Amino acid sequence: MKFELVDRQGYIPDLIYGASGQELSCFIPSDYPFQQVSYNNGEGEAIIDKHTWHFFFTQEGIGIKLMDGIVTLKEAEHFLLAVKSHIWGETHQQVQIFMAGATPK
Repeated sequence: MKFELVDRQGYIPDLIYGASGQELSCFIPSDYPFQQVSYNNGEGEAIIDKHTWHFFFTQEGIGIKLMDGIVTLKEAEHFLLAVKSHIWGETHQQVQIFMAGATPK
């Protein structure tokens, strides 16, 4: 399952990466304990609540992909809304959440 958080005006705040081994804390809200699995050049994977999530930049915003594990759409929405608030703030209303994927050929 892959999602994108996209600001209607293309705004992505400057992210402040965490210390070594915790760089992805710029994507992950503080009330979600995580174990960082990988990090390279602004993107990487983290285990959050026994699920592996990949965080990365897309052309238009932030990409978040569930790499391992199963979550309900409601659980994913709750997590994505928390990430959105963490990155853009509570009052920023211009960010939309999309399910993303390639069109089958």
